Amino acid sequence: DIGMGHKELEPLQVYKGHTDCVEDVSWNGVHDYLFASVADDKRLMIWDTRQPAKAVQNVQAHTAEINSVAFHPRNEWMLATGSSDQTIGLFDIRKIDNSLHTLESHEGEVTQVAWSPHDDPILASAGSDRKVIVWDLSQIGKEQTPEDAEDGVPEILFVHSGHTSKISDFSWNPAEPWVISSCAEDNVVQIWKMSKQVYTNTRDLQIDANKLE
Repeated sequence: DIGMGHKELEPLQVYKGHTDCVEDVSWNGVHDYLFASVADDKRLMIWDTRQPAKAVQNVQAHTAEINSVAFHPRNEWMLATGSSDQTIGLFDIRKIDNSLHTLESHEGEVTQVAWSPHDDPILASAGSDRKVIVWDLSQIGKEQTPEDAEDGVPEILFVHSGHTSKISDFSWNPAEPWVISSCAEDNVVQIWKMSKQVYTNTRDLQIDANKLE
């Protein structure tokens, strides 16, 4: 209780299960008793504060360290993970043993993932390859021409390559859609926004779970 004047705070609860450095946690946006954790032990764990003795879900989600996890802000079952294996995993926690889909385009470890606060299918990721990639999950499985395929998978909406070093973190602007701030080991913070023509046709789209499987 910080109001009591104590100099040190005692944790309300301690959760033990990981066997290596815990890298990130994320609360479920709908069920306030659920949160996820990821660690260098390659495991994704789902915890229920009503049952703190052990994780209610525990799965090896990647083949290397997991650096980031983010529950979808409105879809209570979906989360994303970012790993040093250079991939992003999409999971439904009701059937967590197998990922819904794997996003692949980064050429280095994925350091952060974050869902758009404005558009359900939009996810962004950052990595040691100096890129922030904005993904449109509604485009997964879309047919491409050979020319379009040369630019990458259809779910890649935009790639920001403005940094010159590993990206440490980024954040969506909660008030202004499509605005992102990113920071990197190049000692720089950037605020940027995609051109309107990039995202014009993505508004109000929903995630099609059938495409993810």
